[in-house]
Amino acid sequence: MFCKKIFSVWLVFYCCFGHAQTVNAVFKKLGQQYSVAKPLQYQSKYVLYKDFDSKKIEESYKGVFYKNSQNEIYMKIGETEILNSKSVNLKISHPEKAIEISNPIPTYFGDFDMKPLLELCKIDKFIDYKSYWEITMTAKPFSSLPYSKIIVRVSKAYFLQKQVFYYNTATNFSQDFRKPDVHYPRLEVIYANYNRNAINASVFKNSTYFTTSGKGGIVLSQRLKKYEIVDQRNNSNN
Repeated sequence: MFCKKIFSVWLVFYCCFGHAQTVNAVFKKLGQQYSVAKPLQYQSKYVLYKDFDSKKIEESYKGVFYKNSQNEIYMKIGETEILNSKSVNLKISHPEKAIEISNPIPTYFGDFDMKPLLELCKIDKFIDYKSYWEITMTAKPFSSLPYSKIIVRVSKAYFLQKQVFYYNTATNFSQDFRKPDVHYPRLEVIYANYNRNAINASVFKNSTYFTTSGKGGIVLSQRLKKYEIVDQRNNSNN
């Protein structure tokens, strides 16, 4: 149910209010850790709860993040894979058995492209703990954010430890349309096992996923050969 909504949280919210100068410094160094031209990998876990204060897990997904020294990125969350290389952007949905191919996104860094949401939130709290900072942000009135509040924990090594997203729109969890089960959910994202070890180069190669025939057709790899192809590059204006 929430796999699509999970992808909307691949941004940390970079705001200007109150403790802005200090928070700006933390987020600037955070961004530098993820964008520096060095390999990076970590694991993540996405945990969905029905309510803001619920302790019962409704859904859970595991994820991985790989980046090479050329700042090409591979991510997997649950049954969805994302690749952004120098030549292509891929999204592979295994439940839908589909692969979407589009042009690469310049300066794409997954969770940590913070600037686009600069004007959409304000900082309510900035707490300096012994081993991490905790930043609480709320959406500004009339913003387009799907969240009312976001809590971000950043380690003193300038890596994300955790993000908590409180949705501002109700979701019906019921499988029976006759019995609504409406709640305002909470999504927690936990990050762990950061390291700078090099990743197998094949992860970032187009040929791992598809090749191009002499006539310009796309030939999918063996594991993807039965998937539907959606080639967005044909619709772009170059």
